[in-house]
Amino acid sequence: MPVVGFDIEGTVDEPTETRILSAALVYADGTTAKWLINPGVPIPADATAIHGITNEMVSSAGRSPREALAELGTAIAKLIADDTPLVAFCAHYDVTALHTELARHGLPPLDWDRAVIIDPSILHKQVEPRWYGGRQLGDLCKYYEVKLAAAHDAASDARAAVDMAVSIAARHERIARMRPDDLHQAQVTWYAEQGRDLQAYFDRQGRDETVSLEWPLETRRRR
Repeated sequence: MPVVGFDIEGTVDEPTETRILSAALVYADGTTAKWLINPGVPIPADATAIHGITNEMVSSAGRSPREALAELGTAIAKLIADDTPLVAFCAHYDVTALHTELARHGLPPLDWDRAVIIDPSILHKQVEPRWYGGRQLGDLCKYYEVKLAAAHDAASDARAAVDMAVSIAARHERIARMRPDDLHQAQVTWYAEQGRDLQAYFDRQGRDETVSLEWPLETRRRR
């Protein structure tokens, strides 16, 4: 069935605080909708080093957050209403960041309770529980033989996430046979289980870190 890839790039890695700089939706027919946004705040240098989006770029070509986010929100609202699954790698970041940004700019919230989301990062952890390699998108693209044209480009990341989900399903029949809405609900449970395991590891290491068990929408800051 048709799915739509979704990805955003932001200013910081805390989704409740980040400002969205770019976003993309990659549709099943190959068309792509992209947004470059001027957040109205300076972009940290370490963020630019990751995704390459500079203050100069958003100043010259970025759109106003309210205008661009309204379009993005409307596009995703239609997908949710049509029961079209969204595919996003580490979807909790994208969903929580967009939810926060829509509220920040006084825009209508999305009905995430109705959304169907497929997250290849959760699927990978579920089907490869003894994986000891890298877990970033680029690392897993190599394993699943997925092309990643430009890492941390929203459109490239969204397209790669879709291809990775397809590859995982092709390798694991139990994933392929699940209805998208059932898969979404299963991921809610799997994410929490994976998070509890990670929290136990942090606790054994004496690390003062709190792992969120909420997916796809986080309601509290991580730190």
